[in-house]
Amino acid sequence: MSGPASAGPQWPSAPPPSRADHLCHRPLQGERPLMKMFNLTFDPSRHHYAFGVHDRVTVDGVPYTVDGHSRNERGLVLTMDDGSGRCRAFTHQELSRLGSMGKIRVEANHYAPETAKRRLADGGVLLSELPENAAARVTKKSAYVEAFLEMECEGKIKRTDASIDASRHELRGRAMAYVDRLIGGLSVAHSQDLNETPSARTLRRWLGQHRSLGMSGLVDTMSRRGNRNRLMGPEELALMMEEVHRYADANRPTVKNIHHNVQRAFESRNEDREARGEPPYRVPSYETVRRTIHMLEPFAVTVAREGAEEARKKFMPTGGGLRLTRPLERVEIDENTIDIISLASAAALMGLLTEEDRMRLGLNKEKVRWFLTVAICATTRCILGMSFSRSAREQASLQVLQMILHDKGEWAGAARSNGSWDMLGTPVLIVTDNGTAFKSQRFRVACADLGISAIRAPAGLPQMRARNERFFHSLKTGLLSRMPGQTFGSIRERRGSDPEARAALSFGDLAFCLVRWIVDIYHNTPHIGLGGETPLNCWRRLTKEWGIQPPPDRDTQRAIFGERLKRRLSREGVLVLGMRYHSEELAQWLLHKEERDVEVRWHQDNIGAVTVHVGSRKFTVGAVHPGFDGVSARQWIAGIRAARASDPRQRYCERQVVVDANAAIEARSTAATRLAGLLVDDWSPERILREEERLFIGFGVVADRPMQPVAGDGIGRTVPDADVGTAGDREDISPTKFASTRPALPHGEKDHAHYTSDTSPTSVASTWKITE
Repeated sequence: MSGPASAGPQWPSAPPPSRADHLCHRPLQGERPLMKMFNLTFDPSRHHYAFGVHDRVTVDGVPYTVDGHSRNERGLVLTMDDGSGRCRAFTHQELSRLGSMGKIRVEANHYAPETAKRRLADGGVLLSELPENAAARVTKKSAYVEAFLEMECEGKIKRTDASIDASRHELRGRAMAYVDRLIGGLSVAHSQDLNETPSARTLRRWLGQHRSLGMSGLVDTMSRRGNRNRLMGPEELALMMEEVHRYADANRPTVKNIHHNVQRAFESRNEDREARGEPPYRVPSYETVRRTIHMLEPFAVTVAREGAEEARKKFMPTGGGLRLTRPLERVEIDENTIDIISLASAAALMGLLTEEDRMRLGLNKEKVRWFLTVAICATTRCILGMSFSRSAREQASLQVLQMILHDKGEWAGAARSNGSWDMLGTPVLIVTDNGTAFKSQRFRVACADLGISAIRAPAGLPQMRARNERFFHSLKTGLLSRMPGQTFGSIRERRGSDPEARAALSFGDLAFCLVRWIVDIYHNTPHIGLGGETPLNCWRRLTKEWGIQPPPDRDTQRAIFGERLKRRLSREGVLVLGMRYHSEELAQWLLHKEERDVEVRWHQDNIGAVTVHVGSRKFTVGAVHPGFDGVSARQWIAGIRAARASDPRQRYCERQVVVDANAAIEARSTAATRLAGLLVDDWSPERILREEERLFIGFGVVADRPMQPVAGDGIGRTVPDADVGTAGDREDISPTKFASTRPALPHGEKDHAHYTSDTSPTSVASTWKITE
């Protein structure tokens, strides 16, 4: 519909071509064109956001505070968070558009006393961004706290020393169920080993921290322990630095040479001090000297040791980067096996998958049965997200959690729905069952970082999740009972029927029917739990009255849901799945530091940018090649496969070739391939490594070849004297090799064939931006 107030279908005079192209739907003979029947324009300015008085709201990079009396029917007034008292007014439409662009960041209860107290303990860092050792300690504490609260709810334990000591074994066994894998072992610290049950006093302290600050209260300050000050006095430090600075010399002395010089200098000074009856200086160790040398500025050291030209080649940035940039009272998430057996094959979908992809997605069998994970808003009964998987998995719960935060018009369009599926926002509370997917550490950490309270309903009490149970019943009676391959739920209902013999729907057919049924039938059917109101009208009415908390910005979503990868940071940036990422800020940082292994956060739904963690800082870094913002990893891999299939012998292709291949695949794709996004797909670091080894060893993507100019007289074209092409711009994006790109040549190498007077190696500004 064209808007929330639409009472019926709109009849525009002409169909918008872009939407028809998006649907890829040609009307059958005698069928009226879809776009002449309904206006399917999605309005991004219809949402009304609401903020708490203690929230800090960052709009397009500017932080604001919230006044509880500043909101009315037209918009709201926010106060700049700089102490000046200046205010700015935003209409609801402006905020809605900014939120849909990912430019609003809400830090819930940032100014509340309890939140400020928590920041003193953990520094305000997200749980997803904790170092591995600190995250492991939080995992152990959280597991024992959850296990104790579960036993206390069952009346099996009390908060006394005797009761806790008597239940140590059961407590440890239950704690094991709350972690993804056992962390124990001889090489694991005592504070991280789950086999080491905490004492009663320690456990009670953890319970108090958890009650006060939630999961974030379990973050400790162990990493700040110890004396981090130098043991050397100022005179000793000055004596050592005098020799260390000589490392930056054209003779290129080694670290061992500098250490010998430091030893001799300290021995000579100690002889003089002993003659005067003064205590000798402590001679620095080799490791102290080595660390001090590596603290020198790498660029200045390289200039002194190897010359300015080599320093420019080594530290010159080789690419440009892109700068990238709400509450539901109760949401229930549940998973169930749907009573349908479908065919695993779908010609349009299988043509884009390898045999390994089919096995991973569970499509390697002839006939399959699906797990369906669904999120429902308990207030409006609207479906906020769903995913298909072959078994109950952690990734399914995470994928549904992400769908809650996003507009789902893509899948509604793929199913050619007449209505919109634009329900989104950040929930206040999520209620799940006791399935393993919802006990996983990653799901609980994601909810905590989003500011969502997550609780698990007691086992054996489905009435605690009655709304989702009712939805699955409506799905069974309203849709599945009319489809071939129904399993009937029990042997008694099935009688002599053979569901496998009657299976006729492929995955694409099943997903198409389910999405179409949810968007066009379920959301528009009067619901008895809503007093006869439809879920869609209820959502429109309540969001206009109360507003919704917007979803987090892109960087926060990448930090929470993205994969944590280890990559080498060099002057060429970082490389993930054949895509190179670099930025001006990262290049400036690298001028003063050495190359090192860094942590990269990468999200499979948008490979246009990554987050690079370097020490205590983090950078949002865009892809060097433009045009990939919003492109998913699945689209990127399909484009690379298509480009390589066109000529298996080629070792590189231009960026536009991959972009055109993706456009061709999208143009020819059917609803089945678009609805494949509802499948749970695991992009683990191991899979990323396999894809890199399979597709990108000896193959690279380069900048586009410049167009040849047409001669001024209009006859023929200008032909260059030599094929300078893009050979110098080629880059090998193999995961095991980082080849240099023009104009920064590899260390010690000269390229005379393609190095002309027009490409000066001394100009950094001339090479930072990629010109197409």
